[in-house]
Amino acid sequence: MDEKKRKIVIRSANLSRSTKLFSKMNPFVKIITQKQEYRSSISKAAEKRPVWNDTELIEVDIGENVKLQILDFNSRDEPELIAETTLTSKDLLGCVLKTDVFYKQQVVGQIELEIQKTIKQDGIYVQHIAQEVINTVQQKCLGPQFQYP
Repeated sequence: MDEKKRKIVIRSANLSRSTKLFSKMNPFVKIITQKQEYRSSISKAAEKRPVWNDTELIEVDIGENVKLQILDFNSRDEPELIAETTLTSKDLLGCVLKTDVFYKQQVVGQIELEIQKTIKQDGIYVQHIAQEVINTVQQKCLGPQFQYP
C-alpha cells in the first residue's frame, strides 16, 4: 500500500457566503499540501451550491494536515477566497466527509468530500485481499453451519 497517496473526490458545497453583489460566483477548490497545490474545475455560475465531482490524486506525508480553499474565479483579478478549512491527518485516513468551511473564523457552509487511500495495482495482492474479505463476510453473515448426518 502506498501510504502517501490519497484519492480525494470533491463532490459539492453548500455555502452561505457570496463574494458577488450582482453576478454569480464561479467557485473552484484548491487543495494545498506541503509539496504541491491541486486545483479543481470551475463550477460556473454555481453561486452558493457548486457541484464539482472532481477527483484529485494527492500525495501527503504521514501526519500532515491539508489546507482546502474554496475560491471564486475571476478572469480579471486574482481569485477571491470564499471559505477554507483544514483536513487533519485523521480525516485523510479515508471517509466520506461533510465538513464545515470558514471565513474569518466563522462557519460559512459545508463541503462534501470522499477520501480514499490508494493501493498498488498488484493483481495477486488485490485478489488475496478480496478473498480475505469474502471469507470474513461469510463467517460473520452465515453464522454456524449445520451439518446433517
